Amino acid sequence: MVAEESVHYPLSDSEAHEEWLWTAPLFGDNHVRLGPDKRVFAVPMFHQLHCLRTMREAIEVGLTSLSPGLQGHIHHCFTYLRQWTLCSADVTLEPGDFMTRNFTTERVGGTYNCLDWEPVYRAVEANWIDWIQWRDESGLSPSEAA
Repeated sequence: MVAEESVHYPLSDSEAHEEWLWTAPLFGDNHVRLGPDKRVFAVPMFHQLHCLRTMREAIEVGLTSLSPGLQGHIHHCFTYLRQWTLCSADVTLEPGDFMTRNFTTERVGGTYNCLDWEPVYRAVEANWIDWIQWRDESGLSPSEAA
């Protein structure tokens, strides 16, 4: 994948919230439930995207207007993304100095070898549907099964 600037996923405009929602699975809550006891696990790719959405919303409304709980959530997200950045340690060289780059005319950055994320979306969405079916067949209410 070639990293490049985009008119999509802005920090703030009339379509920002909706565009960022498309980074989440269509069904579910960014988790999978596995095994006979349906243990809950977070999927890091979706946790990271959730953090980016949360941080974008905080920038849009202003950090100082957030509740202490949401400020703590933002702190968690920065820590989580920092740790994942260090964990993945991508050393692909990106051309040019991004501080002096004209992002309107110089739109292309580095080239990356990425995993195909579409199967991850499909698997998480299928797991959610299986989970709902299991929950309903078990006679559990949504709050009991959370």
